Amino acid sequence: MIDEIDTINSFDQPPAGEKLAMSVEELDKILRLQQTIFAQVAGNGAFLDTLNALCHMAEQLLPGSVASIMLRDEQSGLLNVLVAPSVPQNGIDALQGLAVGPGSGSCGNAVMRNEPVFVSDTFTDPRWQDLRQLAHDFNLCACWSMPVRNNDGKVIGSFALSSFEQRSPSEFHVRLLDVGASMVNIVLTKQSQEQALEVQRKQLITALEYDSLTTLPNQSKLKLQLKNCTAMQSLLLINLDNFRFINTAYGPSFGDRFLCKVAELLGQQFPGAELYRINADEFALYYRASLDLQTHIEQFREYLFGHSLKIDDQLFSITFTAGGASGQRNLLEQAVQAMSQAKAQGKNRYHIYNAERDEPDQALRREYISWNAMLHQALNEGRVKPFFQGVRDNSSGEIVSYEALVRLEDSGKIYSPWHFLNAVKLSGLFPTISRLVIDKGLAEIAGTGLTLSVNITEDDLLMGYLEEYLTAKTAEYRVEPEQVVLEILEGISAAGKKNNIAQLSRLKALGYKLAIDDFGTEYSNFERILELQVDFVKIDAKYIKNIDTDNKSYEITRAIVFFARNAGIKTVAEFVHNDAVQQVVESLGIDYSQGYLFSEPLPDIPRHNPVYKS
Repeated sequence: MIDEIDTINSFDQPPAGEKLAMSVEELDKILRLQQTIFAQVAGNGAFLDTLNALCHMAEQLLPGSVASIMLRDEQSGLLNVLVAPSVPQNGIDALQGLAVGPGSGSCGNAVMRNEPVFVSDTFTDPRWQDLRQLAHDFNLCACWSMPVRNNDGKVIGSFALSSFEQRSPSEFHVRLLDVGASMVNIVLTKQSQEQALEVQRKQLITALEYDSLTTLPNQSKLKLQLKNCTAMQSLLLINLDNFRFINTAYGPSFGDRFLCKVAELLGQQFPGAELYRINADEFALYYRASLDLQTHIEQFREYLFGHSLKIDDQLFSITFTAGGASGQRNLLEQAVQAMSQAKAQGKNRYHIYNAERDEPDQALRREYISWNAMLHQALNEGRVKPFFQGVRDNSSGEIVSYEALVRLEDSGKIYSPWHFLNAVKLSGLFPTISRLVIDKGLAEIAGTGLTLSVNITEDDLLMGYLEEYLTAKTAEYRVEPEQVVLEILEGISAAGKKNNIAQLSRLKALGYKLAIDDFGTEYSNFERILELQVDFVKIDAKYIKNIDTDNKSYEITRAIVFFARNAGIKTVAEFVHNDAVQQVVESLGIDYSQGYLFSEPLPDIPRHNPVYKS
């Protein structure tokens, strides 16, 4: 047997005397084959088309032959035909599932031995004993096979040329088979990499579009669905009430199981909906049609009233808050707004979006978003700044102090707080703007002897920075505390929060003056005003602007002036805009007037002011 194997091995290479050096023309043919295959690989051609092209080119370089590529199944170890474009289907079928062994033909032996096998006579060679009938049926007289290896050197298949005449390969054909096997490896490696990338891509898409806990599609997937559909549709958002108590009392692991159970329940109770998990304890039910969402909500509430959620023999009664919308566009935004409306009413409530009723509120939200963005940009670019409006002493007729009024400049336009006040409040920027106004305002009155009024909000008091900040800034600009009037809204003093009152009392003790702004609009807590030893009361504009024609405004103002005078508090009339109003203001004995009649807000304090000190 050893002699027989040695004899067989001697046929694996052409006789030494028959070897001829390859010609330049032959080398050029192999080079063109490589270039063609590389071009198809680089062009991302279908890998089977590329391998078929390789086989056809190899067949052209060995007339009277057929080329084939076989791959070994990793689990079974059997060989199967991957491509053999010139082999009839019945021939391919006969080769499928080829068991690798000593008699399994050139390809089987090349894979088994991991080396080239060149059989010049398939009708007599013992390596073809298991495929002898196939050789006769298809007149395969010779077969040369080269193992195909992966990048780790492991045999994964074969590349073969089968001839219709008995012959041994020349050096050119050996080189052709070697290059062909390398090309097969390159094509299969690229295909394997692309398959791996596709798997990763699908996994990434799954991670991005599906909830890992419940396996439900998530908010990103819902947004894609809504974006791609322009027909009538409905969306219902379901938010579990008090889920955080479950999570805290039983732990996150139990909370996860609880959410999975809720997802299962929603799927059962809303069989016609596509279910999404869009937040920790919030789900979405999507319908590809316009539905009566209110009926669906009421039915689910009725079901929950009579049924409990059972987990580990424990029963839980659950309620939910819901928001829904039906339409063609902006469905998620509308449902979110409806959910917000429902939550504002309390737990276990729902709200269905109605354009006629809810669109004005939505417009306000969009306006806030726009102003919020503009406000932040303006702050970063230094376009939020104080303007200064003079306050007239009605006894001397001179402008003796100025109020710093915040303004926003954008594209050459000047905007008053009326436009962006809501954005400031919701963004928590009151302290930022107050500090800005104090800094720039004190810089403006430095060395003038003028008094500056600045508005202080409840947020400023809650932050607790005013004492330290004002002390530092008055020292920096050499302004006396007595030159600074801190204007607070009437509600801040009247509410009587201990910390607010304590801060204001300390500021008063440091020498800063206090004024109640817009007096008469809120609580009118006279006792608190006396307790704080307020210096000024600024009578709200709504009473001043029509005081010359509105008797009610006149009487209210007269009562405020009477109280202030008896308490030793100076009064300021806001919104004095014409002579008729000013005449009434003076007749009531109001100490100061502020308004466009005497002073429009300006970015700088006029230096010709009578009390300006050089």
